[in-house]
Amino acid sequence: MARPRKFDEQAVLEAARDTFWQGGYAATSVQDLTDATGLGTQSLYGAFGSKRDLFLRILDDYCARQSTGLETAVSQDPSPWHGVMSAVTFEDGGRLDLPPQGCLMANSAAALSARDEGVRARACRAYSETLALFARRITEAQESGEIDDDIDPESTARALIAVMQGIEFLHKSGIGEEELWLAKTAALEMIERSVGR
Repeated sequence: MARPRKFDEQAVLEAARDTFWQGGYAATSVQDLTDATGLGTQSLYGAFGSKRDLFLRILDDYCARQSTGLETAVSQDPSPWHGVMSAVTFEDGGRLDLPPQGCLMANSAAALSARDEGVRARACRAYSETLALFARRITEAQESGEIDDDIDPESTARALIAVMQGIEFLHKSGIGEEELWLAKTAALEMIERSVGR
């Protein structure tokens, strides 16, 4: 009979997540993880498997929370178009704000997708979910008369995801708040012109 765990699993996962998030997967050692979580190597492996297994578990948890949060933030906005644009520009003052280290999924995808099928699959799933959410809300914005009804919702959603990822990159690059604001303003003006508002 397995002995009950004598640690807070959620607290351990959060400590490991923050460690991976700060240093990246490759640069994070098992020693870093045991230091951060307070667990010994055997306990860590016994509870979560390998370092990669732990990382994929953390990515799954992170993506599930991000997806739920994004869906809530975008869908609860009374204006479908404003909700999408707030997500694209990270401008709702809360759930959509970017942490200094950027998005864990985006960071992981950039570093690992080319050589890790598990990470690539999770990145593709996150992209597909965001694409479907944006396309749905763009369609609702068309139906409510907020934007032109002759643009393709899916194509527009793809373009907006690309803009969103570009804004995240600029945020992480350290270009400064003023230049980031100018870049976001220019992107917004271009988008507004393209949707006929």
